[in-house]
Amino acid sequence: MLDAASAAARRTRRAGRADPRLVLVIKPGGDGGLLPAILDAYQAEPGALPVELVCSFGEREILLREGRADAALLHRPHPDLTGLDTQDLLTETQLLVMPSSHRLAGRTRVCLNDLAGEPLPRWPGATEGGSHKPEIHDLGQLLHLIALRRMVAVLPSSIRDQLRDDLVAVPVDDAEPTTLVLAWPEHATSPALAAFVRAAAAVAGKATGHGG
Repeated sequence: MLDAASAAARRTRRAGRADPRLVLVIKPGGDGGLLPAILDAYQAEPGALPVELVCSFGEREILLREGRADAALLHRPHPDLTGLDTQDLLTETQLLVMPSSHRLAGRTRVCLNDLAGEPLPRWPGATEGGSHKPEIHDLGQLLHLIALRRMVAVLPSSIRDQLRDDLVAVPVDDAEPTTLVLAWPEHATSPALAAFVRAAAAVAGKATGHGG
């Protein structure tokens, strides 16, 4: 309860600034390619505020719950969405990203069992005792380490458009699909936030063929 009250107070202080803005926390490269269109659509909404983007790999949910952000782009099924309202934007299959010289690079498809023994990324906040792999903090770092043959990664299929020439990606047949989710605190009353949610839902609907 104290944490919730502190977060509410922090949001109130931010809303009272002389230059109010909407703070959106995102994972670099983790917007499914939708964010540019969402930002454009939102700016066309009456009363739209400037959007401040905060990039974070492992603290998006924390920043949102602490009241340091108004909304976040998260990926289900991983985060705990308790106490948050959400809007599903995009569901994607997943790909194995690896160096072009990798033993699986010539395959057209793989399954999770094919990755036994492969070094995988260590994400911020993960509890992997004894792991000496570097913690991943941004997409450029991740792709560089993959190119150096230090690890492979299972990532949403939209990552394909951001791959370097020395990397390849193949579908992982039995990897659980991942859903890009726009999340914000329950009971939020900000008209600017409501407009952002509407804009995001409309853009996602058009992109997936479910728009009106």
